[in-house]
Amino acid sequence: MSDELLRIVEEAIESEKTSQERYRRAAQEAKDPETKVFFEQLVKDEERHEQLLRERLKTLKLLKGF
Repeated sequence: MSDELLRIVEEAIESEKTSQERYRRAAQEAKDPETKVFFEQLVKDEERHEQLLRERLKTLKLLKGF
């Protein structure tokens, strides 16, 4: 397993966190309730993606011997 794979997963985690913040801001700025709910759901989706990636990163590190 390469260090590149770990780096890519770590970058993906950061990307998920960035998306969460972007959607959180959009929800706060939303003018109507439907738009606010839409962006809040996207935040939850991105949080789940981040958690999944963190679990996979943990597994990869264990396999690599970190």
